[in-house]
This record gives sequence, structure tokens and C-alpha cells, in this order.
Amino acid sequence: MIRTAPEETAGLKQGEGFLSLRGLTRRYGDFVAVDDFNLDVPKGELVAFLGPSGCGKTTSLRMIAGLAPSTSGHIVVNGRDITGVPPYQRDMGLVFQSYALFPHMDIAKNVAFGLEMRKVPKAEAAERVREAIAMVRLTGKEHHRPAQLSGGQQQRVALARALVVRPSILLLDEPLSNLDAKLRDEMRNEIRDIQKRLGITAVFVTHDQMEALTICDKVVVMNHGKLEQMGTPHEIYEHPKTAFVAGFVGRINRLAGKASGGVAEVAGLKVAAPGFNGPVEVMVRPHRVSLSTDGVQADGERHALPGTVTRATFAGDILEYEVEAGGTIMKTEAATRGGEAVLAPGTPVTLSWRPQDTYVYAAS
Repeated sequence: MIRTAPEETAGLKQGEGFLSLRGLTRRYGDFVAVDDFNLDVPKGELVAFLGPSGCGKTTSLRMIAGLAPSTSGHIVVNGRDITGVPPYQRDMGLVFQSYALFPHMDIAKNVAFGLEMRKVPKAEAAERVREAIAMVRLTGKEHHRPAQLSGGQQQRVALARALVVRPSILLLDEPLSNLDAKLRDEMRNEIRDIQKRLGITAVFVTHDQMEALTICDKVVVMNHGKLEQMGTPHEIYEHPKTAFVAGFVGRINRLAGKASGGVAEVAGLKVAAPGFNGPVEVMVRPHRVSLSTDGVQADGERHALPGTVTRATFAGDILEYEVEAGGTIMKTEAATRGGEAVLAPGTPVTLSWRPQDTYVYAAS
């Protein structure tokens, strides 16, 4: 079955969630940063706000936290409207891109800061600090200063400081963007493990598709202040409802075509396009495209497109090709097995893929 979708914004049912956003909007003069945002987050779920810079994801998180006022709309937590409640009364823990640790305080005092502001008794605070530091695997570092810790360890301190107050909701704004790739992987898994262990409701803002897809229960894709699509990582990746979602989440090949009578013609191919008439974009992901030098022919089971290799890139575990085909450059990706020959630019090849791996959208 061809996966097709008219280019329209996915709606969201107005159900009940532990965290609910109702018509949340933020304007700066004539500019609308967040436009009529509706969302339900069930208790205990981790939801990612994913999108490019300027899409409104951080502004949305700041409104939830109370750090930025909303122009209109409501924020409801566990049935209570907190739209006008000041930040310190919202029972939320925040972890930012910058660690924002106090350099003159040791780790224990940094973690304890929120408890002191809440006037938690010293004995209880000391026990909670000990538990929080142990949770992020920093036992023995209590009397170190932030400057004595690595970037990953400092981010663990920031996470412990947010969790020690036992918030009802944890908000994380690009918390891993300052870390190198290996540390990002480690911290990503730690955040997810802790969130699941505590059963805490969390919102995770990121522009990194891998982070969103690998650690979250649901992904909210945003664009120009609007919610484009919300779903599980599998739904977002395999069944993108708009051309923007298909192009932003994962890599994609695009071919221009024209549809009529439920069929799109593109680069000499006929592709099923029920419900479409006029210009369309036909898309297929690079790793779903096979490359052959044997002249594969199109049939009912595969689309086939002849082309010429223009570039080959060996990336260790992946061999990437750029192929001039159908009037554009298409990319393919395949796992390396060791010992295979790399095709030289100018080599004639055939690209093929299954019809069910084809996406069709109205041309923008």
C-alpha cells in the first residue's frame, strides 16, 4: 500500500492528559512564535518537542515553565490550570543547555539549592541530596566544584538538582547539545532510565532527530510555531503526515511529479497517488533504495530508475552513493560488509525500491 497524505497539519484530539496545553499561543508583535498549540501528555510519559531552530519548541517549554508569558491559551497540570501561576509555584524541574551551576559551591550544595529555597528541613534535604547524587552516579564527588568535573558529570549534577525537588514535571531544554557524541549517547540513556524508573512526566526539547526517536514515548514535530504531527517514534518516521515531517525526520530523496486520476508520473515512473491531482513530491528514504549494476527492471514489486554514480562516500559502517537519476541527485545508503568494491563516479547503475516505501505529497 502506498503511504500518501495530503499536505495538511495533523490535528490533535482534545483528550485529557497529566499535562495539557489548550490553544497555547505566543505573539511578539506581528510575529507568532507559537500558534494555537494543543497537546496532551499522559502521566509518566517522556515527550520530545522536535523541530528546526525558530519553530517554537523552546518558547513552548518556557511557557510551560512559566518563564515566558503566553498571549492566550491555557496550561493545565493534573486538572489544575497553572497559566498564571509564577514559576516557583509550578512544581517543575528544569534542565537547560547550559548547566547553570554555581561555580563557588560544591556539588552537594548545588544540588541542595532548590531544597533550601523551599525550606526543606536540613536532615531531609541531606538525605534527598544523597539519593539524587547516587541516582546520577556521582557518589564520592559531593565536595568537588563544578570546574573539577567533566561536561557529562556537570550535566548529571544539573539533572540531580532538577530531580531532588521531586517535581511533577521535568522540563529539559536541549540538555545534551554541549556534549560530544559519546557523552550524548550515555546521557541520553541515563535520562531515559531515570525518567522511567521514577515514572516522572517529562518534556524534552531537541533539534536532534536521533535523541527524539530513541528516548521518547511520543514525538511532537513543530514547524513555524505549529504542531505538524504527534505520534510514537515509529509513527513519525514510518508514517509522516506532511512533506515537512518526512523531510525533517530522517533523510529523504525528493522527485517532482504530476498526479492525475490517482497516479503520479515522475521521472518516467508511474506511482500510485490516490487523492492527488496536480504537482506532487514523491519521496523515498535513502536506506530503502537499492543500487544495482545489473540493470534491474521495474515490475509490480519494485520501482526502478536508471542513473549514474556521481559520488561515493565510505563512512565506515555505511557506504553512501549519490546518483544522478530522474533529473535530480538521489542518495542511497547500505551497510558495509567488508571487502566490497566502491563504484567510481560515472558508473551506470539502477536504483530500485518497493512501492510501499514511497511517500507522495502535494507539491509546496
